[in-house]
Amino acid sequence: MKKGSEAIKLMDAGKIEESIILLQESQKLDPENFDYPYETAYANYLKKDYKTAIEILQKLENYKNTNAQLYTLWGNSYDNLGNPKKAIEIYDNGIKKFPNKGLLYLEKGVVYEFEKDYNKAIENYQKGISLDPKYPSNYFRMANLYLNSDDKVPGLIYGEIFLNLERTTNRTKEMSKSLYDAYKNSIVFINGEWKELNLCKNLTLDLEQYDKTKKLPLCMIYGKWFIYGLLNSNVKEINLDSLSKIRQEFIKNYFEKDNKDYPNILFDYQKQMADNNIFDAYNHYIFQMGAPEEFGEWLKTNQTEYDKFVDWYIKNENIINPTAKNYFHATN
Repeated sequence: MKKGSEAIKLMDAGKIEESIILLQESQKLDPENFDYPYETAYANYLKKDYKTAIEILQKLENYKNTNAQLYTLWGNSYDNLGNPKKAIEIYDNGIKKFPNKGLLYLEKGVVYEFEKDYNKAIENYQKGISLDPKYPSNYFRMANLYLNSDDKVPGLIYGEIFLNLERTTNRTKEMSKSLYDAYKNSIVFINGEWKELNLCKNLTLDLEQYDKTKKLPLCMIYGKWFIYGLLNSNVKEINLDSLSKIRQEFIKNYFEKDNKDYPNILFDYQKQMADNNIFDAYNHYIFQMGAPEEFGEWLKTNQTEYDKFVDWYIKNENIINPTAKNYFHATN
């Protein structure tokens, strides 16, 4: 309907009150249409009238075309009113109706995260990933939680998967820099010699007592091959070039020794690029926001290589494909 479309344009332009008037007129003409009252609620949410938004949203549950966004907006309205318990109740109601929507687990996780209940936040983000593995926002939140902890390895993996699911947004720029900084700040060089790797908390195992049938922790597997890459690439500092060299050594040796016992969707994706001789260009691309000037200089002399990477990367068949069978879980 023309009025409805015009209302959305007004809302996008910040003309909230004018938008609400047109939406209410549209609803009178088409009272069975879910979109008009939902957008009216959203308009009230934008102007921080959360009580009015809730009054509208609670009447929409039985409409034919309800969606997960209804419960997201409804729960968020309660959360903004300082009632996180009620917000979680609303999200849970939405999950009963839309059990495979990662968005609803994301919203639950965000509430727990702001409540500083990080274990429950991670539990919900991970559940969202397992049920909706192509939805990027749960990876984004997981990555930031881990990157701000003393166990950065899961954050590096979640963050890079996120970058490959959601491309060219403000969040990808933010994550690109965060990942680069995590590597750079976790690898200590003294006088050009590598001395420390602080990507995860200290971990020791009693090999005599350790159950050989159990898998080693992710930190150990990742750390082993990262250190191997550091030593074999003979780098003196961390920059885009040296980080790429380390990661190329990492993926080569990981696939020779540990891929079968410790499969990982991100490492599989990296191996695809290594096999297509575009992994170096990918590494410069993925971390470019951490060192934009260096990336610009690299691009001047590597445009052909970069174009080859881009041609491969933008094809639909080459987009990373997390599924219910191969999604990444930090404890895997």
